[in-house]
Amino acid sequence: MSEIRRDPISKSWIILATERAKRSSDFMEIQREEKTAKSKCPFCGKGEMTEPLDSFAVWPGERVGEEKPIWKTRVLPNKFPALYPSVELVQDSEKGLYHFLSGTGGHEVIVDSPAHDETFATMSLDQLRAIINTYAHRYKFWKLDPRIAYVLVFRNYKRAAGASLSHPHSQVIATPIIPPRISEEMDQVKDYYEQNDSCVFCDILKLEMEDKAKRKVFENDTMFAFCPFASRIPFEICIAPKEHEGSMKNLPKNQVQDLAETLSAVFKKLAKLLNDPAYNFSIHVAPLKTPDLVYYHWHIEILPRLTIAAGFEWGSGIYINVVSPEKAAKELRETDEAF
Repeated sequence: MSEIRRDPISKSWIILATERAKRSSDFMEIQREEKTAKSKCPFCGKGEMTEPLDSFAVWPGERVGEEKPIWKTRVLPNKFPALYPSVELVQDSEKGLYHFLSGTGGHEVIVDSPAHDETFATMSLDQLRAIINTYAHRYKFWKLDPRIAYVLVFRNYKRAAGASLSHPHSQVIATPIIPPRISEEMDQVKDYYEQNDSCVFCDILKLEMEDKAKRKVFENDTMFAFCPFASRIPFEICIAPKEHEGSMKNLPKNQVQDLAETLSAVFKKLAKLLNDPAYNFSIHVAPLKTPDLVYYHWHIEILPRLTIAAGFEWGSGIYINVVSPEKAAKELRETDEAF
């Protein structure tokens, strides 16, 4: 069974999930890109995905029709979960030094589309809206569990970014702790708010929108996409709503539409300019118990896997980026979205 362990020096947390382990030799194959054949894909053809919608799913997701519904997204429990909702939440330590929690939480797979070969760059706006609505639903679902403090929605695209299946899918991990990266963000933005009486994300967006020639990638009425000033890796992109909101749990229809349009545009540009690169995608929101923080602004981080973090990055925590965000944004901005 999994455990959530805290390092006594850095105070950071890790999830120990040995049930997900593979043979040591399997790690040698991690860099080889292999597409899952449709005939062997667990989300295609016969099997659980052709069963009636309510017989297997955590939530049936977005669907069309009532008598014979056609699914647009589906939510499944991960076959090899990092955390388990059935586990009682307990905490303990070894001689007061090594602190740990039981592996309580949730780990789900969102099947983003019935179409095996679709990507965010090729999906229709209607399909992207269905995915966004499914993301929002999972926040609402896990908020009802008093043990859960945080929900991270993320997407690994291609093997170089950690994906084991090529069928379009996202993942949800619900944890009883606030992840260290989010805690660090919250501490920093809270300090900024206390000093400036404003949200740092709102101030960043204001600056970026005033100076659109520099780091803007795409914008519409309610969403703004840009390459961050201190981008960690080449072509890193942040997407955020123009209006302050701590969580995406209650997105109005116009924002769902604009976010779908923004995702479509951004991923079309990435695919065309960088030959459809591997990437990691994550949505940062305020913790479930404090969704309406005045100093935290939800946002999406997109990290194309174009370079590999090496000794200096791992040892120092400082990234070396070989492409300026201004150059990356200019090239993305000038890339035609036709696909």
